[in-house]
Amino acid sequence: MDIFTGVLANALLVVAGAFAGFIFKKAASLQRIGERIFQAFGLFVAVMGLQAVDLSHPLYYLACIIIGTAIGEAIDIDKQFKRLGDFFQSKFSKGKDADFSKGFVEASLLFCIGSMTFLGALQSGIQHEHTIYFTKGILDMISAVTLAMGYGLSVAFSAVSIIVYQGLLTVGASVLAPVLTDETVAMCVSVGSLSLIFIGTNMLKITHIKVANYLPSMFIPMVYQALMLLIH
Repeated sequence: MDIFTGVLANALLVVAGAFAGFIFKKAASLQRIGERIFQAFGLFVAVMGLQAVDLSHPLYYLACIIIGTAIGEAIDIDKQFKRLGDFFQSKFSKGKDADFSKGFVEASLLFCIGSMTFLGALQSGIQHEHTIYFTKGILDMISAVTLAMGYGLSVAFSAVSIIVYQGLLTVGASVLAPVLTDETVAMCVSVGSLSLIFIGTNMLKITHIKVANYLPSMFIPMVYQALMLLIH
């Protein structure tokens, strides 16, 4: 269980942040401030994603996006995420909240995309050290406060996605270690950063992109690297 310490801490910090943001959202005097902070955070996420994109290998990244998106659309990952969000809503939320599933999906993606997710998995899975996940948890907690101001308590349920997704990465870290070179991780992060741009523009209501269907694109560089190792 020691390898899961960082993952669980990350998830619990997100839940704490989501509840704090939900309390702020319910305070009438803070609602307008919360809306403005949420909009500013959406812009911040989009810019953060834009800055992290490396276009030094444009055709390679384009191929990753095309292949990964085709897989994501075929499976319709976005629909599966929404079904899970609807399930949580039916069990834990009173009334109909149009943004419940949206908040769950976008929070899940935001917290599971980025270099700290991959590096944290390697550190926890191989070294049994959790500094990266602890640091990520604090950053995610702050983000969860802001997200919950806009989407409400649905953000707290993204902790389930964190436990499953980061847990699987952490367990598989020792197996994936030969594939997860610095260059491969950088490429995965760069492709994934495009999703951050889409999350930000969705939060600003500029776009309505099914971001979850782009998720497989992040793993194409790993598959490519694994194939190269097998060939050689």
